[in-house]
Amino acid sequence: MRRRAVLLDMGGVLVELGGEKPFLDMIGGGMQADEMWRRWLASPAVRAHETGRMGTPEFAEAAVREFGLSLAPGEFLDHFRGWLQGPYEGVHDLLDELAARHRTAILTNISAVHWPIAQGYGIFERVERVIASHQVGAIKPDREFFEIALAELGAAREEAVFIDDNVVNVEGARAAGLEAHVARGIGETRDCLRALGLLGA
Repeated sequence: MRRRAVLLDMGGVLVELGGEKPFLDMIGGGMQADEMWRRWLASPAVRAHETGRMGTPEFAEAAVREFGLSLAPGEFLDHFRGWLQGPYEGVHDLLDELAARHRTAILTNISAVHWPIAQGYGIFERVERVIASHQVGAIKPDREFFEIALAELGAAREEAVFIDDNVVNVEGARAAGLEAHVARGIGETRDCLRALGLLGA
């Protein structure tokens, strides 16, 4: 088995996200999830906050304005904090199995709000690198984020494979020249890795 650099998204791949449907309900208009994520990742407030250029109170105020929410900023922030629901069952074993076969990294768009929560999940210790948007000043799906990830890992583009639950981020990775695949949840992620020959049967 050829050793690869396996780059994994966190939310929706390794960690369960609980904010998508409530947020869709908040913004209304019958928007589909993929469209919501495109809008989220294009938001100036989101991009500024998740790249560490905007404080949390300012982000909450700007997000309420941008998305036309009928919430006070503090109420939105309480909702936003609850987006991470914890690691999927079996994720620690999966990361250990991958690390025994390949180089591994977690690539995550994450802000200072969720960072201390995610640190308690016991997943960051199981990979070689964690590339966090609020620390590196770049965000998926931008090419710059993937360039930083490859440089941090010291990995060649052709040896890397990226898995994300978000179509927008997969498109961004492919535009940056990486092999990239969509998988949602631990089951799909395992299936994808097996299909790629990156895990045993």
